[in-house]
Amino acid sequence: MTSNASWPARCREYAETQATREARQAWKLTDDQPLPLNQRWEHVQEVVRLALWLAEETGADREIIEAAAWLHDIHKGQRHHAMLGAAEAERFLPTTDFPPAKIPAVAEAIRQHEGLERPAGALPLAPVEVAVLWDADKLSKIGVQALAFLLSASYMAGRTLGERRRDCADYVHNTLTRTVTSMNTAPAQHEAQCRHADMVLLLTLWQREESLGDG
Repeated sequence: MTSNASWPARCREYAETQATREARQAWKLTDDQPLPLNQRWEHVQEVVRLALWLAEETGADREIIEAAAWLHDIHKGQRHHAMLGAAEAERFLPTTDFPPAKIPAVAEAIRQHEGLERPAGALPLAPVEVAVLWDADKLSKIGVQALAFLLSASYMAGRTLGERRRDCADYVHNTLTRTVTSMNTAPAQHEAQCRHADMVLLLTLWQREESLGDG
């Protein structure tokens, strides 16, 4: 892709390149081996979709949200990936046609997106673009698609179905319960509650099937 491409195309390309590199490392594959699943790229695309939906729902700046969503995990896998990603966004976006005045806001949203939960009773993150990216990133980790993603991840290799169910149940009932209550915006809070309930239901049905015939 040439440097003349629009900023959304260049952000998408950069995000996919970084995500693919991370996925190959996770699966321990060479460049010529096919990926079973590009986990990070699937995640990034879902965050962009959710972030743009939340931008419409909350009135957040769409350009800031889209750029931040594409670039939020370009340094995932490294310590302090949010800080590193923010700094990289500040270097990368000036090489595109992205509005220069909005670059600091993109970097700030990326800088604050890390973590699966916020302190109980904490005020919503601000400005709204920061809140929207945080919520979109976390929403992508909740729900039926998120459960399928968890079960397909490279770190599940070698585990039995029962072990996978128990690992997912622990994550859903503990970590994700706190994530749901950490949402910043009303639309994300409602959607997170619905998605979490769906995950609990599916895991309950799975456990019922697993226990059939037990004394």
